[in-house]
Amino acid sequence: MSSVCYVIWIRGGEEATAAGISVILMWCPAIAAFIVRGKYYKKEKLLGWNKCKLSFILAGIFVPIIYLGVSYGIYWLVNKGSFTGDLGIFTTVASTYSDKVDSGSVATMVTLIILIFSSIISAAGEEIGWRGFLLPQMTKIWNVKIAVVVSGLIWAVWHMPIIIAGLYMPGTPIWYQLPMFVIEVIAITVVMSVLRLKSKSVWPAVLLHASHNYVDQVICRTVTDNVNSVYYVGETGVITVVATILVAIGTVMLFRNKVSEKKIVRKV
Repeated sequence: MSSVCYVIWIRGGEEATAAGISVILMWCPAIAAFIVRGKYYKKEKLLGWNKCKLSFILAGIFVPIIYLGVSYGIYWLVNKGSFTGDLGIFTTVASTYSDKVDSGSVATMVTLIILIFSSIISAAGEEIGWRGFLLPQMTKIWNVKIAVVVSGLIWAVWHMPIIIAGLYMPGTPIWYQLPMFVIEVIAITVVMSVLRLKSKSVWPAVLLHASHNYVDQVICRTVTDNVNSVYYVGETGVITVVATILVAIGTVMLFRNKVSEKKIVRKV
């Protein structure tokens, strides 16, 4: 399924992006999980649809705000003038609603809400597959550390066709882009996995993924001068990568006595 989306996206370019192929691609892991569950695990409760404590939900929302806010904040302070404050995407999308509402501020609020829900919906497709289904199944085969790293590597490799094609995070050479992206993905996977396994719910991971995409791609990247910024901030930026590594280490230290290193064989 993902392969079909890769071909359509690579061949279609910006037109395919505008048609929403990225959202369809992001839902391929969930669709695959639904198919496998329906065929082999009909009587088991998988995928992590469970409720969880509010603290896990809040962690999912605010952790990306912290590491992205710190990394972009450092970049803006060091590079004077790199913060433009230009939320061009909001102006563009809000103009669609300007004829339907009386206030530009209302249109902007509508735009914000739409983009937030769009981020959650698209992120849910990936997380249901990666953290909802794949991670718990891997912990039945390997210990938690190996399962987390392998699932993170799979997640990173899954992105590579569109990265190599220049459709995702362009602006840096492949020799720099791929290793930096893999390192950040594994670091974020550590945080997501701890929240997933500790909460026994996929929702903290969904919200963390959505929050990351929204804050990075919609907010921070939009207000940042893009000249060479991709080397320092964002999903291939060295400052952001270091920040995610520190957050991953902090998360492991916080939960090291709470998350068992034994194989998780119970249903989660």
